[in-house]
Amino acid sequence: MLRGAAKAIARQIPPIGRLIRLIRQPPRDRRDVILRNLDLDGLGLEIGPSHNPLLPKSQGYRVETIDHADANHLREKYRALGQDVGRIEEVDYVSGGGSIFETIGKPGRYDYIVASHVIEHIPDILGFLQDCERLLKPNGHVSLAVPDKRYCFDVFQALSTTGQVLQAHIDHASRPDPGTIFDHFANCANRGGQITWPVESKEKPCFIHDLTKAAELYEKGRSGTEYLDAHIWRFVPSSFRLIINDLNTLKEISLRELSFMVPGGFEFFVTLSRGGPGCRHDRLTLARQALSEHAAVAS
Repeated sequence: MLRGAAKAIARQIPPIGRLIRLIRQPPRDRRDVILRNLDLDGLGLEIGPSHNPLLPKSQGYRVETIDHADANHLREKYRALGQDVGRIEEVDYVSGGGSIFETIGKPGRYDYIVASHVIEHIPDILGFLQDCERLLKPNGHVSLAVPDKRYCFDVFQALSTTGQVLQAHIDHASRPDPGTIFDHFANCANRGGQITWPVESKEKPCFIHDLTKAAELYEKGRSGTEYLDAHIWRFVPSSFRLIINDLNTLKEISLRELSFMVPGGFEFFVTLSRGGPGCRHDRLTLARQALSEHAAVAS
């Protein structure tokens, strides 16, 4: 199945649309980690559930959903990609890629927000987190599953920084810029034919596309109006914690780290809240850890 997903990357435009989440059905323990800090009796918002919701309405969860397309279009999209579309449910809010707060327009509505492999696609991460704050009740939580670039197709990419997050917010970024599209395709990798891999993998990572493909999509991004999806942001665990800590220290967000878990695979998990204690490490420690985590990941 992973090999099939890797082949799909090479022919699909827009590209990866949460490919990591498409790879396999989430194991139960993964789901439990994502949801463990949330009041599931309350009203939730799942962002981008796509064809595989973590909180299906059919199972009785009080949850609303927001996605980039309605249910009919999602079924068409994922059926064409060979995915099981039987779990796709009606979408409550369809976002055109802009502010989720402006799309929903209901401050203080939710007890929790869940987003699995979404934040790396968001052009304006700071705006997204600020939107989540406005949509949450005062004691609400945001739970995120985030890809670890060391063990996925982002392995050759550079780490994202707080300054880049701030700049994207100043620029009111609403789509990946052409240079990001180029880097995404020029550096997209697999390892042993897989677009995610275990920590112990011994295979050498290889490029999926050649520069011709990257240049073609770069020009498409420059000249067209079509939204081309990409991983805009890349993290290792400590670099993500550093960015969240910086944004809170700068008073750009009031959300702080409540819990953080690195299970040792292609993703890590973080829960944020206004009342969270924050990361126990200082900036210098996080910066050193991020450097260490990033070192030699493509060897």
